[in-house]
Amino acid sequence: MKSLKWIVPAIAAIIFVMPALSFAQELRVGGEIWNRWTYESVKPEGSDATTLKNYFALERGYFDLRPKFSENTSGRFTVDMFSTDSQKDGAGLKLKYGFIDFNNLIPVPDMTLTAGLQKVYFGTIYDWDYSLITKAPTDEYKVANSADYGITLNGQLPSGFGEYAVGVYNGEGYKAFGKTLNISPEFLANIRLVPIAGVTLGGSFMTNSVDQDTCVVDASKYQKQMLMDGMARLAYGPVDVWMEYIYKDVEYPNIADGSRDYTANGIMVMPILSLRSLIGSDIQLIGRYDRWDHTDNPKDKYLLNTITGGVNYNFMHDEKESPKMQLQLNLVQKAYDEDESSSSYAGKKKDTTTVMMQLKYKFSSTIK
Repeated sequence: MKSLKWIVPAIAAIIFVMPALSFAQELRVGGEIWNRWTYESVKPEGSDATTLKNYFALERGYFDLRPKFSENTSGRFTVDMFSTDSQKDGAGLKLKYGFIDFNNLIPVPDMTLTAGLQKVYFGTIYDWDYSLITKAPTDEYKVANSADYGITLNGQLPSGFGEYAVGVYNGEGYKAFGKTLNISPEFLANIRLVPIAGVTLGGSFMTNSVDQDTCVVDASKYQKQMLMDGMARLAYGPVDVWMEYIYKDVEYPNIADGSRDYTANGIMVMPILSLRSLIGSDIQLIGRYDRWDHTDNPKDKYLLNTITGGVNYNFMHDEKESPKMQLQLNLVQKAYDEDESSSSYAGKKKDTTTVMMQLKYKFSSTIK
């Protein structure tokens, strides 16, 4: 019976949503499946490499419903299903999205009011398309959640000059619920500008409160965060280069001497070369360099450098030339710089090499 634990909330959620869908003018049903093999090894200095991970898994399985209620009102309901050793029955389930979009509710051209469980418009996390298997930097280094409950105003700037978003969120992310709800909301502002074709410049600002629910038990865990992000993108022909800078400032207001306060920052550079126009086959070559500086944290000091290389083969294109299947191969090398004068520096973190191969496929159909 344990294997049915995650199915019950899924059925309950769908039953709850179906009455609303019956009023929809149009319903798009879709999904996405990620089947992945992961191999990870560590090689301590002076020792042979040791295998840490070697397994196949369904890392993600989206089931997506997108109803259109009128010309100005639409919604999205997405369930994220996955297999994982962290669950006793080997499977898990999360609600990823559950929101309503209201267009033209406010008399501003191209502005949408979005309410519910939705994307967090911070840095590159909200439009990260997983050209690499690895996560967006703000997700990888736990700076921001990819989705959260809240209300946003988002839209396009005139003449295709860019996009923007301002919003208020719960702050604890879509994975938390019940007793972990934050008392203080999270405020966000994001802007992307396209000054000339092929060039995008953007910035994000967000406030956040962490471990607020533990204050009654241990007030020293409560922290306030200020998060900032700057990004740039250069896209010309087959070359597409993404760059991102992240800054995180953490304050523990209940510790008067400031001994726990710290800052962290990081950069990412990711060039993508698409070969389809050159050789005919839809193949992408991708590189990525990350540097995450966490050395100012008195409790968890480390400096991480990550190099990722990837190859994508896209196939089974639809009538719009969008691939429905993608085969990905990634090699990831993580290296921690250590300071021998500090036994706490880098802690127990070890340099690792990870190989991942993943087959993704998408499906969708519109019911009118």
